[in-house]
Amino acid sequence: MKRAADREFDDTSVADCDHGHVRDEVTPGLVPILRFDTRDLPTQDQFEAWRTFHSSVIDTSPSAEAGQGFVFEQKVWSLGSLAFTSARMPGRPVPRTWRHIRKDPLDHWCLVLPESAMHASQGPGALPRQVHFRSLDRPYVGAATDSSVSTVYIPRDLLRPIAGVLDAHSGTVGPTGMGGLLADFLISFERRLLTISEDDVPNYVEAMRAMVTACLAPTSDRIAEAQRQIEATMLEKARQLIHRQLCSPNLGPETICRWLGVSRSRLYALFEPMHGVTRYIQRQRLLAAYKELADPALARSIEQIADRLCFSEAATFSRAFRNEFGCSPSDVRAAAAAGMLAPTRTALSVMNQVNHLGEILQQLQI
Repeated sequence: MKRAADREFDDTSVADCDHGHVRDEVTPGLVPILRFDTRDLPTQDQFEAWRTFHSSVIDTSPSAEAGQGFVFEQKVWSLGSLAFTSARMPGRPVPRTWRHIRKDPLDHWCLVLPESAMHASQGPGALPRQVHFRSLDRPYVGAATDSSVSTVYIPRDLLRPIAGVLDAHSGTVGPTGMGGLLADFLISFERRLLTISEDDVPNYVEAMRAMVTACLAPTSDRIAEAQRQIEATMLEKARQLIHRQLCSPNLGPETICRWLGVSRSRLYALFEPMHGVTRYIQRQRLLAAYKELADPALARSIEQIADRLCFSEAATFSRAFRNEFGCSPSDVRAAAAAGMLAPTRTALSVMNQVNHLGEILQQLQI
């Protein structure tokens, strides 16, 4: 796959073929994203298109339901020494089975983080996501009904120091402890891929190597080596929890400590660069208020917004808002109504043809 610097940026045509749409979206300076999808193909051809794209890595078998359609979308980031893919698929309505094949010389480790409806649920019955891993060089037969899957492909040599441990492992990592931390890290890693610069790729690859090593073959030295990534992963999980609970009056340090299973001193240390966890919560609530005030389509009053975001009084909210943004809530609402707030920009993209996933994996080098 060509690097971003080798492409022209005025070509926005979609590569169209009988095996699905393959396109390469490029933003200058950022890692290109290869996208493959079957949405525009005839229903009866969708599963076969997915099968062809992955044909050099796995051999898949359709279920009877596959003939009714298999809408599939996959994003692929090639990071030189590893590849990361994120896939969305029908889930339970269309089960599928697969097995590893050895048509191409691939002996990469494959770390898989599946998600189903029970994982995505925010309710009390939600299941934690678990990491599974295996070697593409070894026989494997699997079946799944997941609705989305995040996958990391890592050349065996990059994890050579722990190859013996991985070879002897069951291949399924528990959802708690270091296994849970690894799942959280992969989720955070995927979110950041949309903004990763090409210059930062070596740092991201090293972070992945250190975290996988520390979580799958933990020793005090390996955990110490990955400490920076561990702290960043815990911080990201805390931030995600805060964003989901911004409107909860119970949101505070004690609740977050209970969610993360960490001490108050550890939590304070994580948020020290952001001037403390309480200050971070308040700022996120103010940013949420700004976003709502800047949307002319939303009709809540300033008092209702303040109450919804757990400010005790409208006057307290307005004072904090002005201290944060240098203007009042009513100023933002008036500017939005007058169309004076800047619109969001969209990135330029170009498309490039690739035949199958194996072409990307064959290029991975340590």
